[in-house]
Amino acid sequence: MDNIGKISFIVPVYNVPKLMLNNCIESLLRQIYDNFEVILVDDGSTDESGFICDDFQKKDNRIKVIHKQNEGLSAARNTGVKAASGEYISFVDGDDWINENFCKDLIKFSGFDIIISKIIKDYDGNLLNLEYPFNDNDVFSEKDRVLLQSHILNFYSNISGVYAKLIKRSFIEENNLFHNEELKQGAEGIEFNFRLFSKVNSVIFCDNYYYHYMYNKNSISAFPSEQVNLLVIKCFEAISAQIQSYVKKDREKLSADLNERVLYFIITSAISSYFHPKNEMNYATKKKHFKKFIENKFINDSLKKSIDKGLDFKRKIILILIRNKFYWVLNILAKKRYKQKLV
Repeated sequence: MDNIGKISFIVPVYNVPKLMLNNCIESLLRQIYDNFEVILVDDGSTDESGFICDDFQKKDNRIKVIHKQNEGLSAARNTGVKAASGEYISFVDGDDWINENFCKDLIKFSGFDIIISKIIKDYDGNLLNLEYPFNDNDVFSEKDRVLLQSHILNFYSNISGVYAKLIKRSFIEENNLFHNEELKQGAEGIEFNFRLFSKVNSVIFCDNYYYHYMYNKNSISAFPSEQVNLLVIKCFEAISAQIQSYVKKDREKLSADLNERVLYFIITSAISSYFHPKNEMNYATKKKHFKKFIENKFINDSLKKSIDKGLDFKRKIILILIRNKFYWVLNILAKKRYKQKLV
């Protein structure tokens, strides 16, 4: 089969800043490896992103461009997977980039369903090498599925994103493990990975930093909207529904893990969305909308549960403020955090 060892990069593109998009695509083309293709899925961009993709396609026959109407991140990724011909799929966000030896080093582990590597986060030049609870060449099998799902839900395990991985395409297709297109964005990657790892038979962890996550201050994740927050809730509800079918021991473990992840989301929503300085609503309106958010049954049920020991001190304090309705303090903290990021 001519697809053996071939890697298909799936890059959803929607209004990505020119310099970031160029850097992303160029990093893929610089791979010290020949057997790959790049599928750029232009998800109805309204800026020059689609034209940039077309220009790259004209210059390099390893690039395929698909233009489609805007349907969200999940649908764009699925479109890319269905057009792919590689043995392995690798999702790359259009504002990120990868090291030139990503393919060469990871394809050595060909045969595994999923190959995981490490991520560097770049906040305007301030680099953060994410930490992982695994060792180099750690191997996981079918019996480790719940353990891996637990790590997907663990904020500090850093494997919940769809990127920085090679995923065998036949594994996705045979198990119908596509993104849920109703969950357009938000925590769609966590929900996808949770289902992905529920079926996995072989996984290996590579202790090397290959993927560079670039903080894009104009991206959806930099300032999530109320609509995105509602989509995140739907993602977590979908995960919760799946957990209910597990045996009691696993169900209790994963439910506790999910609750902790939801608490992180509530805290982030308060500081980085509802009370964020870029939210142009006045304070009274911000407070009204946030109160409605925490009255959501799923969110409210999570808040009623005890604070998990996994939360750090700062997050515990913020959670206490939320539970005790000290919204004015949250508003001050959100402003302070925003100013610190500008320094």
